[in-house]
Amino acid sequence: MPIKFSKETSSRLFRYVKSVDIRFNPFDNRTTSAREFWRQMQATRYRKMNPRLEINTHVLGSASPPEIVLKLIDDTEKRYDSRNYTASEIFFDVHLSLDNLDNEFELSGKSLDD
Repeated sequence: MPIKFSKETSSRLFRYVKSVDIRFNPFDNRTTSAREFWRQMQATRYRKMNPRLEINTHVLGSASPPEIVLKLIDDTEKRYDSRNYTASEIFFDVHLSLDNLDNEFELSGKSLDD
């Protein structure tokens, strides 16, 4: 059974995200997970925890594959071709990455408030 992140932990971890770019064609069946990811990112808990979080949506009129790109505070990017994943799989992988980043910050004595 995979690890389950609580809403509180999930919201706190999204403090490490600078921006989220979501690209999809709304009429393409391959974009279901990108649209669901976008819908879930609209939750006010993410905005409350990280008021500077930018969520950019690019609605495409072409057959380009759907893509989700998260830019983290350490300037790394996480890219997902969302055709290959469900929204919950993407969120799970994002949470694991953010949890690792949180642990790195804690071990190095850094703080987001610095």
